[in-house]
Amino acid sequence: MGTNTMLWPILLILSLLALQTAVCEESGPVIVEEPDNRVDFSNSTGANIHCSVRGHPKPTVVWVKADDGTAIGDVPGLRKVLSNGTLMFPPFRAEDYRQEVHAQVYRCQATNPHGTVHSRDVHVRAVVHQDYMTDVSLEYVILGNCAILKCNIPSFVADFVSVQAWLTDKGQTYYPSGNYDGKYLVLPSGELHIRSVSSEDGFKSYKCRTVHRLTQETRLSATAGRLVISEPFSSESPKVAEGARLDNFFRRHGSSFALPCRAQGFPVPE
Repeated sequence: MGTNTMLWPILLILSLLALQTAVCEESGPVIVEEPDNRVDFSNSTGANIHCSVRGHPKPTVVWVKADDGTAIGDVPGLRKVLSNGTLMFPPFRAEDYRQEVHAQVYRCQATNPHGTVHSRDVHVRAVVHQDYMTDVSLEYVILGNCAILKCNIPSFVADFVSVQAWLTDKGQTYYPSGNYDGKYLVLPSGELHIRSVSSEDGFKSYKCRTVHRLTQETRLSATAGRLVISEPFSSESPKVAEGARLDNFFRRHGSSFALPCRAQGFPVPE
């Protein structure tokens, strides 16, 4: 038997093993970096949504509409699908807003010969800039009781604007804090809680400073609030402050919040 004849079975086995190894090295598509479930952005900033995938052979990545699976393409100046899987929304003018582009639910889709996978739904919402003002009203309080000053934020920006700090005309600044034992406390909901009100508190004025979470723009309230403090002349039974009723109280999952009990009286109620 010749040498070549003896080598043939060995070469065949090595070829099969190499083929088997190559097949085993192949894999279906996997989404490595899931995009966020909700993406809000301002028309002045735009947004990029990333979708990283892996697999062998390298998967192709497209973005589709979540409701019907239709692949989407570029919309000049408003939406662009990059070759690396990024879905880009450039800044745009207010008059160029398009609901089917800027208020849409998308999915990232990755495909190779071994299958197709989808990302979670991505709820996209573009917010067109609107000018707004905040204000602080007077707060009536009995001496020695607690007072709560509220920063009034217009409803049309309430989802995006929050209180960053409270400032007084005496140069004091109060930031949100987990220290609930102090006299001045900025609650997670943005109100300024003032404990054991003294007559000196009535000589200050208070402004709130807000921040827009999409643009990072900060601004002071247009008006300053004050405490109108009354002296107790006789015993007063506890009364819940007007407007303090809480029928429904909504907060985002995972966030902290406080439930203030806004009651006044004399002696100071517990």
